[in-house]
Amino acid sequence: MICRTTLLTTMVTTILINRSRIAVLLLAIAVFLTCLPISAISAGTRKIVVVKSADLKPYQDVVLGLRDGCGCDVREVKLNVEEDKKNILGSHPDAIVAIGTAAFKKVITITDIPVIYTMVMPSETTPPLNTNISGVSIDISPETYISTMNSLFTKAKRIGLIYDPRNTKEFVGNAIKAASASRIELVTKQVNDPSQVPAALNEMQQKIDILWLIPDPTVVTNEIVDYMFRFSFQNDIPIFTFSKKYIEMGAIASLDIEPYDMGEQAASIVNRVLARKSAGSNVYARKSHLTVNQKMATKLGFTIRTGSTTEVDTIE
Repeated sequence: MICRTTLLTTMVTTILINRSRIAVLLLAIAVFLTCLPISAISAGTRKIVVVKSADLKPYQDVVLGLRDGCGCDVREVKLNVEEDKKNILGSHPDAIVAIGTAAFKKVITITDIPVIYTMVMPSETTPPLNTNISGVSIDISPETYISTMNSLFTKAKRIGLIYDPRNTKEFVGNAIKAASASRIELVTKQVNDPSQVPAALNEMQQKIDILWLIPDPTVVTNEIVDYMFRFSFQNDIPIFTFSKKYIEMGAIASLDIEPYDMGEQAASIVNRVLARKSAGSNVYARKSHLTVNQKMATKLGFTIRTGSTTEVDTIE
């Protein structure tokens, strides 16, 4: 009888101990989940469809930044001539990320799902946009451009800028304010057609120290860019531009976007939009990379000061 009682007591004690351990384990799990941010719990269940205009390396870098920054279930969809929307919406995504102008044009009419864009020409993202659309501009902020030029060319106080107000009116308006705050004169000329650019350049000939080339589709055509560089060489006026590819043509410096970081910015917008189910924001690319053409600077008689500038490539 004593043995039976002892055995029963042992069994009951074991069950209670195991229950206690289970209870402690469940409590620990609950505390752990409570301490996690909401985005960390739910991000894995979010479905994001990525639509790219092309399989270019900068676009691929954007996707990498998006995946790393969002932690979402990211699916890439190829654009087809037919059934584009069916392919994009087939997986019932929580949000769509469009990379490149062609991709953005395919999804701009979608209104019931958040659409986030990157690598899109500014002329396509001019307000007003639908309330479900937000994204990262292909432009770096005018303030960053102005401050960079001001630090590189300490004696250059007159910057020339040609633009089409249909494409880049808002950007140029912000650039004028940034230049004024830095005590720099921004000499602007408006054009509505590429054929008007040569005349605008001739009017600037004795009035500017630097020519600033921005990604305005009316101005950035092959023929007009060639003309701008001939103007630069003939008048010893350096060109500051938005893309490193123009360094090879003779630009004195370029300030480029960082695609991977743009992907991380897009991820932040995705997380904010899905967390509060509201419109996101339209922001400038926050990170840039400076390339300096020292050979061209010497040829044009310009001294470039890069000591206070980080992430600089210098081409001799």
